[in-house]
Amino acid sequence: MRLSDSKYVDQVIEIIDYDFGIFYFLEDIVVSEIHEGITFDWECAEKVIIDAKRILGEDCRPHYISNRINKYYTVSQDWLKFFNNLYFLKSFSVITPHPSGMMNLIFERMFYRRKIYQVSSLHEAFQRIRELQEEKIS
Repeated sequence: MRLSDSKYVDQVIEIIDYDFGIFYFLEDIVVSEIHEGITFDWECAEKVIIDAKRILGEDCRPHYISNRINKYYTVSQDWLKFFNNLYFLKSFSVITPHPSGMMNLIFERMFYRRKIYQVSSLHEAFQRIRELQEEKIS
């Protein structure tokens, strides 16, 4: 399910449709829906980071949901560039119904230093974020 077709669309602050995918910016969450056949690399990520800082604030550390509704590829080692530039996420959730998405996830886990939550739906991803926020408060 696309975020635009979900009950969470009312929480969206801004939507940016890049040539590589659609990104939804919520108060403390960024949701991506990368276009079919794209190779998502550091050059793409930098564009999103610049816009996230503009929309969410210079020191933002959002929860990130990768809504993998299309088949695409990632450059997993680009996570090293992400960390070397001192960017951090509060959490990283992946919704992946495609086998190719599972392969991306396996490689991303090799380079992403924190836990990646594999979930089956947008609702489950938002629920996971809510649980993480409640744990932080406790």
